[in-house]
Amino acid sequence: MEMILFRIAAVTTMMIAALPVHAGWETTQWGMSPDEALAALESAVGHDPTPEEYYQEGGNSYAPLVTMPHGIDGIRGQVSLLFDSGNSLRSVLFNPDDIAECDALHAAITQQHGAPDAMEPGWISIADWVVGADAIKLTNMASARICNLSYAPA
Repeated sequence: MEMILFRIAAVTTMMIAALPVHAGWETTQWGMSPDEALAALESAVGHDPTPEEYYQEGGNSYAPLVTMPHGIDGIRGQVSLLFDSGNSLRSVLFNPDDIAECDALHAAITQQHGAPDAMEPGWISIADWVVGADAIKLTNMASARICNLSYAPA
């Protein structure tokens, strides 16, 4: 009987490990199209970005094709879903409406996910969390009035 239970547990573990990981932000999954993201997020709207709104990173360009108002622990802000040139969801940015709430945002994410890996050279603070298959990064540069929280595949 013990051997049968061991085999059942081993097979169950293998089946769970073989399941695909569908990480993403809220009800989205990385790789979704803008239409799929719009269908997955109730208050999201399509956005036609200006060239200045595109994000450049690592030689790639990402367009904020879907936006929505959002709140994190009472901190109100705007979310931009960023898509690559193939229209696949690659990351999500949250910017609080009030930059002064960046420290409260840091505290809220720390409460949810534990202490981050952090870098604070003085004029900028960057905090990183890895949660399952997702990476979360909070960048706070008060002197430049920048506070953004990003979610992306780890």
